[in-house]
Amino acid sequence: MTAANIMERLKSETAHYHRQVEQNPYAKAIMDKTITMDQYIAYLKKFYGFLKPLEDQAVKLPFWEKTGLDIAVRGKANLLEQDLMDLGLSREHIEQIPLCDQLPDISTSAGLFGYLYVIEGSTNGGQIMTKRLSQFLPIDADHGLQYFNAYGTETRTRWSEFMQMLQKSINTQQDHDIMVDTASETFRLLDHWINGSD
Repeated sequence: MTAANIMERLKSETAHYHRQVEQNPYAKAIMDKTITMDQYIAYLKKFYGFLKPLEDQAVKLPFWEKTGLDIAVRGKANLLEQDLMDLGLSREHIEQIPLCDQLPDISTSAGLFGYLYVIEGSTNGGQIMTKRLSQFLPIDADHGLQYFNAYGTETRTRWSEFMQMLQKSINTQQDHDIMVDTASETFRLLDHWINGSD
């Protein structure tokens, strides 16, 4: 399967789950400019609860070094921590945020890249969220919006770099299947987590 084909598979086979997660109440409230600061903080806490355990798990994987990925660049939990502290949460409060225990399987390189396809891809939409949120909440790119504005003007470059690493690392049919399945599962589980009760 060519690189173009796996990209098309990822996009088309995860499209339903992708649309689903974008329909959560928080995202809708951002787009129609009705989200409150408390709701925004709750949304960031949801992302933190999902990403933190996965990032902690990812860097301990035996093949992490071979992926070419840098957690200092690709990690998002630290950005969420900074946003939450900027918005008034203490370190102790952040440590008490509930962590999701229904997570995608990232125990293989293909699974890891499938999960990261979702997270890295979300930085593109994050640019739209950053622009929208800064219009009506007292936050900006450097204060309360570091997660959504993860790469700023480097967003397209970082996405391109990630896609190159993905295509270089994952190249068998079986791995492609695992990657697509994991990406779909990541969207599904994230949607379930965001819409679940606190």
